[in-house]
Amino acid sequence: MTASPAEWPYPVKNFTCHMCGNCCRGDGYVELTAKDITAMAAHFGMKEPEFLERYCTYHKPTHSWHLIDQDDDLQTCIFLTDDNRCRVHGAKPEQCEGFPTRWRSSNIAEYCAGWRAMEGLPPSDKRTI
Repeated sequence: MTASPAEWPYPVKNFTCHMCGNCCRGDGYVELTAKDITAMAAHFGMKEPEFLERYCTYHKPTHSWHLIDQDDDLQTCIFLTDDNRCRVHGAKPEQCEGFPTRWRSSNIAEYCAGWRAMEGLPPSDKRTI
């Protein structure tokens, strides 16, 4: 469930995603909640242990599950397609759903096409966070 604009911790204008896919690439990780795991496993018609084994890695220091990346130099999310669509859009993790309204990196204007357009900036050629 997406938070209403009144609940967003940052002022956000009318943001429109340009589907550049850059928020799904680069340094960082997607930490999953129990609800995320249940929803994504159901999305694929899988049992949770099977989903975790196939798409996740366990991060011992935080006792949490993280999505794995594709095997590429850009550190692309396992669920990002070649045309920058999310294979789990209907069940996307809470962390992904919250970008950029509930959280964003300090350098968002360097890589996010939608953010750049919203701020009246020219497109960027940067491909990752």
